[in-house]
Amino acid sequence: MGMLSACATESEEAAPSTPAEVPVSAPPTQLRWAEFNGMRIPGADEGPRLDLSTPAPRGFDRTPPGAALAAINATIRLSGALDSQWPTVVRQLIAPGQARDAFITNRIQLSTTAGVPEGQAPQVLGWKHTSFTPDRASVDIFTRFPDESLTVNHSTVVWSNAFGDWRLLLPDETSTAPPVAAVPTAPADMVALKGQ
Repeated sequence: MGMLSACATESEEAAPSTPAEVPVSAPPTQLRWAEFNGMRIPGADEGPRLDLSTPAPRGFDRTPPGAALAAINATIRLSGALDSQWPTVVRQLIAPGQARDAFITNRIQLSTTAGVPEGQAPQVLGWKHTSFTPDRASVDIFTRFPDESLTVNHSTVVWSNAFGDWRLLLPDETSTAPPVAAVPTAPADMVALKGQ
């Protein structure tokens, strides 16, 4: 699962959210799945509130499960968005900054008009928070690929008061730490996602 990023302005149409006391290891409630360009993406009571089938659904709780679901949704959607979708994904789900601007510059030069072929999409297994505050959450997303290899995607989301939602913070281009790495197994204490 790679990461991408794009442009646009802040929107204030989302309802404000208040932080709630929820354990960092809390699982999502009423888990559901939707397809996006050949990939399966999770949603739950903790978000998104908008239809999962839209390119960039919003409305994630300001809680650990809400932050994790926002990170997964933004990461997958940014990676798999078609030419007609990625500007909306970037505008709605990605935190503004130099990394987003750089992504936009690079993405404009590519063309993606078809989704992931059947049987080739990675499967999200679950997540584990490495840190969480109501303003910033670091989430490790564990994924299995069709060849049975596993990866961890180190992601970070930040809360936008103006936007009333989590936004994915893209890694700085100068960072030497890779955002995605191979792992031998998924951790036993991750929040596992079932029912795909």
